[in-house]
Amino acid sequence: MSEPTLHSRKHPVYICRENGWDVGTRLVGDEGSGPTVIEITGFGERTMLAKAISHQGKPVAWGESSWTLRCRDWTVAE
Repeated sequence: MSEPTLHSRKHPVYICRENGWDVGTRLVGDEGSGPTVIEITGFGERTMLAKAISHQGKPVAWGESSWTLRCRDWTVAE
């Protein structure tokens, strides 16, 4: 079973380690406005970098930035 992300107080890097998510892993989560797919691009000591791949099924180019995992129930994208 995966470590839950929604409302987690853990730093994103710890959740990723516990779930086996590494650079290149794509995650999908919905904050209420449709699913967003991100790809993990790197880790700091406590932060996670990712780039958005799509939102509501449409490609996006939001660029790389730090991401929190606590606002959505993230799972590995199929």
